[in-house]
Amino acid sequence: MFTVAKWSAPFEERPEAGQLPSREIGAQPGDVLLLCLAPSSDCAAPGTDDLGVADMVRGLRQRHPGSPVVLWIPEGPPQDVIDAARAAERAQVRAMLGGTLPCARLLRAQLTHPRGISTFVLRWASDAGYLPPGLEQEDVRELLDAAPDVRTLERLSLHRQVASRTWRSHLQQLGLPNPSAWLALAHALHVAFFVQRNHTDSLQELCEKLGMCTVANMSQQFKRVFGLPPSTVRDLLGAEPLLHRWFQARRLHAARAAQQQAAQAG
Repeated sequence: MFTVAKWSAPFEERPEAGQLPSREIGAQPGDVLLLCLAPSSDCAAPGTDDLGVADMVRGLRQRHPGSPVVLWIPEGPPQDVIDAARAAERAQVRAMLGGTLPCARLLRAQLTHPRGISTFVLRWASDAGYLPPGLEQEDVRELLDAAPDVRTLERLSLHRQVASRTWRSHLQQLGLPNPSAWLALAHALHVAFFVQRNHTDSLQELCEKLGMCTVANMSQQFKRVFGLPPSTVRDLLGAEPLLHRWFQARRLHAARAAQQQAAQAG
């Protein structure tokens, strides 16, 4: 079976004592949820080999979209460990830990790397209810996977050989944020991951390493994209709390726009 433990910032101390069933856990955005495999697992549904990991991950993301979900396997039967790890990878779980006590250093290293970010974002957003299930949008993938130095849609369009207006029109028809918003999110995530990985450095040191010159530049970017100051972003771990705020802001903006249109029509 599985239980869930909550791990809160600064993540150097032990996770909150008392592991609970997944539906009973309470978490704030930014808390890390440790999905823990018990030594004896008998919760797999007939005919499945993932021990129910995918459904549990999806359920936790729906209830706590701002909390990274991490697989923690202190011990267990070898086949259960293999099945759980494979299922977690398919569910786009970005960190897996072992041992009787989870290691904060390994957690930070895994949650702050940018590899496979587009696939993760699309799966997380679907599980959290922000995007339609099963959305496989290559336009969005290319925007999220753009190199950190690609800051404009026009530059990316040259590589893709597609007019930027065509790109904008396509995403608009799908009801998705515009390409420039996705590009801004991608770059801000790269910066946020770097800041989180190097959380012991001062903000000014981090800005200099990133070539941003001043903390004001970083502050402007994070507040525009995530609505958070750099110091708060540095204390978080992973993309989930940042993505949650980004999608929430867009959902609120869309709702206000719809209300305005309705008022004008009336």
